[in-house]
Amino acid sequence: MMESKIIFKNTFQRKNEAMLFIPFVFGLAARIANVPLKEMVWDPSYFTYALEGTYKLFRYGAIINHFDDTIEAESCGCELVWPGEFEHPVLCRRMTLFSQSPEVFLKSGRIPILLEVTKRLVLSLGKETAIIGVLIGPCSLTRSLEGGQGVDEKKEMILRIGSLLTKWVRNLCELKLDGVMIREDILGNDFWEELKTLRDAYQSIYSTLFNIIRAFNSNPILILKDFSPGRIRDLYSVMKPSAVILFNREIDEKELFYLRELSDSLKICFGLPLPIGFGDSEDLWNRLSLIQSFISKNGARGFFYTSEGEIPHQLPLEIFHELMGRL
Repeated sequence: MMESKIIFKNTFQRKNEAMLFIPFVFGLAARIANVPLKEMVWDPSYFTYALEGTYKLFRYGAIINHFDDTIEAESCGCELVWPGEFEHPVLCRRMTLFSQSPEVFLKSGRIPILLEVTKRLVLSLGKETAIIGVLIGPCSLTRSLEGGQGVDEKKEMILRIGSLLTKWVRNLCELKLDGVMIREDILGNDFWEELKTLRDAYQSIYSTLFNIIRAFNSNPILILKDFSPGRIRDLYSVMKPSAVILFNREIDEKELFYLRELSDSLKICFGLPLPIGFGDSEDLWNRLSLIQSFISKNGARGFFYTSEGEIPHQLPLEIFHELMGRL
């Protein structure tokens, strides 16, 4: 069997003949390890053990280091509430960024823990398995913080955020990751107009972030939610990722053909989400059947599987096992 790391490399060079599967496993890993999520994320040993154990149980194609959109906001001083044993924290009090230095940012909150966990994953499994870091993007982090009401104030805030994320990305990439995912969950909503208004500021940050990622022979992957594929060409002119994952999209054969055309013309890859643990299980098998039928006729080049966001921690594990058997 070909190592997932090789399949990962081939996928992002658009030479893949097999479909890689990158699930978002975070709270589920804590549940499988029987460690409350809040306890897991503050202990690098528990954290690493949970992610390694879940990977070894299912043997999917790549390991993400987390899937929590509050990491960076917490390190900026925002306060969180933890609603349940395996539930993600939520912001309860926003903060103004002020002039926090990148050095202080990287030593705050859970970022030092996350760097240690990622380092351990690379050392223990990185020879055979792709390891991916995740961070929140500058657009989304801007919305998580207070301040920046006028255009000039927003530009200043974006530049400060850019300096923090630049240092954060560099520290992640120095661990020799195979990919870095940047979450911009808000771009599919009302933020699109703001992105166009502040295009130069965001474009400058993304150019820097992606240049750093590629300089370390890694791949920048953009995660979008409720985003129309018809806007991807416009978005690509600003950000130029190696791959795009589109959450909350109803995929049919026509859309698959359109994504293939975009992949060929822009030379990027697309993650095709599977609704694992959402709705009826028949939705999962129908989506998988549709994609597999398309791939058998048209080839896997430029596509990979992923989950529709984070796999719910309540998911019956037999569904996960059955899915791995069908992939």
